[in-house]
Amino acid sequence: MGITFEAIEPEGTYPCMENTMNRRLTLALLATSLSLFSAGAFAQYTGPGATSAVTTVAEARDQRDDQPVVLQGTLVAKIGHERYRFKDATGEIDVEIDDKDLPSHQAVSATTVVELHGEVDTHRFKPTDIDVDHVRIVSTR
Repeated sequence: MGITFEAIEPEGTYPCMENTMNRRLTLALLATSLSLFSAGAFAQYTGPGATSAVTTVAEARDQRDDQPVVLQGTLVAKIGHERYRFKDATGEIDVEIDDKDLPSHQAVSATTVVELHGEVDTHRFKPTDIDVDHVRIVSTR
């Protein structure tokens, strides 16, 4: 005389829905983990020697403060201590280059094509200039 209990399914639940929910959860977790691991594949080296899109002087003047830029052109004049006038096909802009950032192995003249890596430096009462972090000689004419 034993008592037996029968499992009664609550209304509104179906075993086939449970499998569907598990599959969706598994797919969502898989997609999330793949996107996290693939994010590193889009990282790029941004230091000296990296290839970057070149910004023109005209474009640099319209950038916000501290925006990284790469300029290609010539240093046409020294206008002060560690300050130079830079020129490309679209115009001229003042740049600040620390002496330690200038190439010590090669002279830079007004005809030397250089690539400058730096940031836009906007001012309230002075024209925008560029704070240069790295100078690369492209060619000498």
